[in-house]
Amino acid sequence: MTKKKQHNQPIKQLSPNEYIKTKARSLPIYKCFINSYWLHSALTVILVARQHPNGHFTIGIYRIDTFSRGLFKSYAIFNRDKDSYDRLVECIVPKDCEFGTVVEIDYTLAHNVIYGAEALAKTNGYKPDKAFEISKYILMENDGSVEYIEINFGKNATRERDMKDNDGVDDYLNDF
Repeated sequence: MTKKKQHNQPIKQLSPNEYIKTKARSLPIYKCFINSYWLHSALTVILVARQHPNGHFTIGIYRIDTFSRGLFKSYAIFNRDKDSYDRLVECIVPKDCEFGTVVEIDYTLAHNVIYGAEALAKTNGYKPDKAFEISKYILMENDGSVEYIEINFGKNATRERDMKDNDGVDDYLNDF
């Protein structure tokens, strides 16, 4: 009887986007942040970080206009070390920013603000952010498993500045 030769198949390495789409939701949520003035400002930035077993982070950043456009920009940042993660938290909402300071929030609030903003964008006729097709996998599925919190977009806020598409955050993230 002839033995068949076994060929070791190389393990296919996933691209960052493939990894995020297939494995990010299995990573534990590390921390979530939002600008402290989010209830009173049109511009809101939320950061959701998941931690890899090696200590690195995959991070979703979600930019939101709470008045009309809803979720208008998002980023999925893959496998960054702790120093990169700390710089992101500091640079997304700097300590002296007009939007307040960065504050830690629980995932339930982050989830409800982000998915509520996505619904607001659709309701107001804005096309979804293309990057959300990847960055949404950093979030838990919006299937009712996360407690629902009513978020009143724009109703209790006062517009204190004009909404800008590029306030420096995009420039920073594009170079990150």
